[in-house]
Amino acid sequence: MSKSTTIFFCNSCGNEFAKWAGQCPACHEWNTLVEATPFLNTRVTGGKKTTGKPAETFSVNDALTSQKGFTLSTGITEFDRVLGPGITRGGVYLLAGQPGIGKSTLLTQLAISIPEEVYYICSEENPAQVATRIKRLSKKDNKNIHLLNTSVVDNICETIAKNHDSLVIIDSIQSVYTNQNATTPGSPSQIRDSASLLIQTAKEHSVPLIIVGHVTKDGDIAGPKMLEHMVDTVLELSGDRQHLLRLLRTIKNRFGPTDETGIFRMTGNGLEEVKDPGAILLEGRIKNAPGSCLTMIMEGTRPLTIEIQALVVSSPLPIPRRIAKGISTNRLQLICAILTKHLHLPIAEKDVFVNVTGGLDVKDPGADLGIALAIVSSAKELPLPENSICFGELGLLGEIRKVGFGDKMEKEAKALGYSKIFSPSTHTTINSIKLVPTK
Repeated sequence: MSKSTTIFFCNSCGNEFAKWAGQCPACHEWNTLVEATPFLNTRVTGGKKTTGKPAETFSVNDALTSQKGFTLSTGITEFDRVLGPGITRGGVYLLAGQPGIGKSTLLTQLAISIPEEVYYICSEENPAQVATRIKRLSKKDNKNIHLLNTSVVDNICETIAKNHDSLVIIDSIQSVYTNQNATTPGSPSQIRDSASLLIQTAKEHSVPLIIVGHVTKDGDIAGPKMLEHMVDTVLELSGDRQHLLRLLRTIKNRFGPTDETGIFRMTGNGLEEVKDPGAILLEGRIKNAPGSCLTMIMEGTRPLTIEIQALVVSSPLPIPRRIAKGISTNRLQLICAILTKHLHLPIAEKDVFVNVTGGLDVKDPGADLGIALAIVSSAKELPLPENSICFGELGLLGEIRKVGFGDKMEKEAKALGYSKIFSPSTHTTINSIKLVPTK
């Protein structure tokens, strides 16, 4: 009887099992095991050879001096801010984001801006489509960009092995495949095996590799979780497709910081770097309006001024609604409970709507105070003091807690000319902030 070659692969942790189970024995996640075909034991061209000889060793100094120009600048300031030193030779980068958010546009601009040879793998588009986008974004003659019309990983590895001083962009990992795996492109085992071959070849020849990844409807990177562990850097391009701003963040970075954020604006000429995002986010704001609160948050290491709007109205429903855009609904419910308990704010029978203007998705706990003050302002029909701004985290006991980079945010607020600052250093509890009618 022939031995079965079927294995089951966990989408969450990447472990393999001989039998299917409803719950992964390793990570205990449910319904994550999928059927896959094992990776064939054949060597791809460009991979590390197995000769039986001892592995080649390097001293620390030899390893460093062997790299001529260890990093290279992208030519895009906001991109370099996120990466740290720039693109590292031999580094593997995974760029993920929602469909249509601008991943291909950003990488096309990257290919245009660097002087090195660039090999752009056109696995989702044909070369004519990519060439059209290049011509739209740049009028110069881009002879350093080479378009490869292939989806076969084995061919891509051969190209990497023959062109050491270059940058390789793969768009995307879900559409390429290796002939050593019989599953279809995009399957968990195919993504894992293809990425393994590409990473191995890129590391051996010190070629920087950028891989585009898709995301699921929940916002997670599609494919096995192992993919994020295999690469050196995971980048996320986010934003609201109905708005102009795009945020580039690092989820993981072996070569630089993970707390920086690059801010871009989508235009007809591609993604444009934004030096002063506050000017865009506050454009069209109505001053001295009840329910509007200026709040300072941290995006990476830069303070950012945003507007939080709240609307409190009588509810026709037996269970009032709590609807949030730009913040978590659970977070809104928590803040409403704090205001009801400590301020005795009559919102238990009212609908509460909160919106962060500009399409931003705010996770900074320092925005708690801004959300609370916007709700209080709308419920009492009292605008906040003119030329005021706030930041701070709210505790369940009604206290205003300190947040990271508080001193930096306060200094930035004063530099921008705000005369009234609500923060943990000025108020200790939400009860101590009194809104009075303006004359």
